[in-house]
Amino acid sequence: MAFRFTLAPLLRLRQSIERQRTLKLQEANLQVSRAQEKLAHLERSLAESTRSDAVALQAGRSAAELQFASVLRENLHIFRQELQSDILKLELVRQEALGEYHQAYREREVLETLRGRERRVYQQEQIRHQQRELDATYLLQRWYRQD
Repeated sequence: MAFRFTLAPLLRLRQSIERQRTLKLQEANLQVSRAQEKLAHLERSLAESTRSDAVALQAGRSAAELQFASVLRENLHIFRQELQSDILKLELVRQEALGEYHQAYREREVLETLRGRERRVYQQEQIRHQQRELDATYLLQRWYRQD
């Protein structure tokens, strides 16, 4: 008779939940990474804008162009603040997803451990059963030889 884990359906459920949590965590990591890349790109744009304005000012740029550049830079600063706020929110989502993943991992691991223990007990019982059969066969052979 083959080993049969009575909680196998629950284990499959826990494995499925863990896979779902893994995907959710990966998605959260991806969103945080994308937002951080956007922020880094924005920071580079702001630095480049500041450098180009200094060069343009020396080159004799008109006041209207400087005003436009100033308004653009101000909008970029506002966008940077919004992006930083979004990153903080995404970090919280990622931390929550990480906590859910760890919980799902622990719950699956508990069932895996239980299955392993039950399998070992089953295997030990099988060995004992086989040994009893061998012992009984030996005793029967010995009894027949005495006759």
